[in-house]
Amino acid sequence: MKNKKTSKSTLTRFVKDYNVRFGTRFRVAIYLFLTLALFFMLVGTVLPERYDLSIGQVSQVTIRAPIDAVDTYATQAAKQAAAALVPARYDVNPATEQDSLAALDRLFNSLNIVRGEQGLSAAAALSQVRQSAPHKLPPAAISALLQMQSSELTVVSSNAVRIVQQLLQSNFSARDMDRASLIVDQQLVTLQVDEQVRVIIGQIVESVLAPNLVYNEVLTQSARLAAEHSVPDVWINRGDVIVRRGQLITSTIMSELQDLKLLKTEPDYGIVIAFFFFIAILVLATAAFIQLRRARISRDNLYLLLHAIIVIFSAGFILLAKSAIDVGVPQDVSYAVPVAMASMMLTMFFGSSLAVLSSLLLAILSSAVFGFDFQHFFTPLLGSLGAVMAMTRVQHRSVFMRAGFLTALLNACTIIIMHFLLTSTDSGLHELTYEVIYGVVGGLLSSVLTIGLMPFLETAFGVVTHMGLLELANPTHPLLRRLLLEAPGTYHHSLIVGNLAESAAEAIGADPLICRVGAYYHDVGKMKRPLFFVENQVSGDNPHDKVSPNLSYLIITSHVSDGLKMLEEYKLPAPIRDICAEHHGTTVLWYFYNKALEEDKHHTPDVDQYRYPGPRPQSKEAAIVMMCDAVEASVRSMGKPTPSRIEALIRKIMKDRLQDGQLDHCDITFKDLELMVEAFLRTLQGIYHERIEYPDPAKIAQNRIKS
Repeated sequence: MKNKKTSKSTLTRFVKDYNVRFGTRFRVAIYLFLTLALFFMLVGTVLPERYDLSIGQVSQVTIRAPIDAVDTYATQAAKQAAAALVPARYDVNPATEQDSLAALDRLFNSLNIVRGEQGLSAAAALSQVRQSAPHKLPPAAISALLQMQSSELTVVSSNAVRIVQQLLQSNFSARDMDRASLIVDQQLVTLQVDEQVRVIIGQIVESVLAPNLVYNEVLTQSARLAAEHSVPDVWINRGDVIVRRGQLITSTIMSELQDLKLLKTEPDYGIVIAFFFFIAILVLATAAFIQLRRARISRDNLYLLLHAIIVIFSAGFILLAKSAIDVGVPQDVSYAVPVAMASMMLTMFFGSSLAVLSSLLLAILSSAVFGFDFQHFFTPLLGSLGAVMAMTRVQHRSVFMRAGFLTALLNACTIIIMHFLLTSTDSGLHELTYEVIYGVVGGLLSSVLTIGLMPFLETAFGVVTHMGLLELANPTHPLLRRLLLEAPGTYHHSLIVGNLAESAAEAIGADPLICRVGAYYHDVGKMKRPLFFVENQVSGDNPHDKVSPNLSYLIITSHVSDGLKMLEEYKLPAPIRDICAEHHGTTVLWYFYNKALEEDKHHTPDVDQYRYPGPRPQSKEAAIVMMCDAVEASVRSMGKPTPSRIEALIRKIMKDRLQDGQLDHCDITFKDLELMVEAFLRTLQGIYHERIEYPDPAKIAQNRIKS
């Protein structure tokens, strides 16, 4: 009994139109939708909350640092303190000592000259000496020097020179003049002279004494700048309390809030624009990868829309975790986000390559949402890659739980490793425990959500997964049972084509399961008129002998459109329907074309009138089934198949398909074709090998009796 035709989903009906499902504009619209959806969902998470605060105001909330940032105020204070510790730099001026000693020489020479002149009054002598004496030397000291004996003057001169030389050898600056005066006093105390002479010597020394160290501003500033640069930045760590509720806002707190950009000053247009282009670049990279892969998703906008929805749905979980943390939920809950769910679904729907790229995309988004944190990049990325690895070979539904456990294990290991890399080993172990628990929950939750959502998405989008393909490959499927009963020859032909296609797909890296299942169903349209196909003609009568070549052409080619109708009736997925539609491409039915030539030798029909309507194969899988269908039918009709004859036939079929342009629209390479030849040979030699002819036992017995 036929299954009831079930109605298609609204979404599938919407995208059935060619301009929508395969149009470039709709594809661009999907990418734009993905970009805008991710942007508007997540832009709020990268913008820190702003506060309207001022110095002297009491804070109404407790504010923590949302990111790591340099504390400008503390850093500047530390730099200034380091610069203040650098002493001033001075240069020694050798001319200072020479000038001081020369001043002493002029003083005592002038004294000796004046003392040798006769008839000078005391006032005249004082006036003459003052012209050569240091201007700081008091007149009373000069008068006392004029009245001294020569021996006393010699003592004064020698001691003054000695003290000046000793002082200048120790070097001192203008700021050290008080220290120099103290040293002079200490030197004077040791002199064995009268007090009056001691005072005069001191006055002479101080009158000629000048600092011999000159301040070097360039060297001093350079040294202080070097000291400032050597001071590391003082950081505000993410999570640090900046101000508590009820605390008075100080200038220091305001500086920290400014450093963290937490004050309401002006709109964050720069951050918003940068984040938009950040999202756009990620989506463009994904789009470029999809187009370069030339997989079905690059042509079918329904698949592209499904990919966008899965990514957006996963990003929604990231947003949900961030929102929960913002309202007070522990930050550890971020590790429970089921990012690997997207990887599991995308692996099932589109294969591992796109799943890996999307895992990277979601890991980058997760890191961006949580302050571009390394842990929130590596944890979801490695967990998702583990999920992809576990989902590459799907045979049973238990693979989902296996993927969940592997994701949970990788999450836990990544969290532990990153913890000990980024923090000290003896701190935060309590927090680490909770992070690991949440990471395990995230892995298991990913598998649970995948199991729950997969059937819904398969139905809504009309796509197929490996689990669905395994169900379609079951011989008890109603359509396969009909094929077995109504067209048994076609059924067995399809089984052999399925084996050939599976081995060829494994050889060239195509999807073996899609090839096998597509081969099982590629000829179901023959059930409508089974006796018109040679594999179902048991009696030897050929109905085509009784009809015109043109009618035979219409009957044979109609099995493709009839098959498509049946596949749609039984709701088989698009990849299987595509293989049915494309497995003959636009090849020519040469048998009926030549028959038409023979029947009407005066008229040459157009070859294109005897071509299948197409389309040509658009995927590797469809091309493989096309080759397998032709090869199996040709080898089956071969009289005595030998390995060399089989190989020659396979190569001829491939050459004909290539020259006819049947493989122009799929990404099959010459290397792939060579690998397919080897795979066909291995399989066909096992099926059509020469069998040993065993003698008839009855004939042997008769011969023995006769003999």
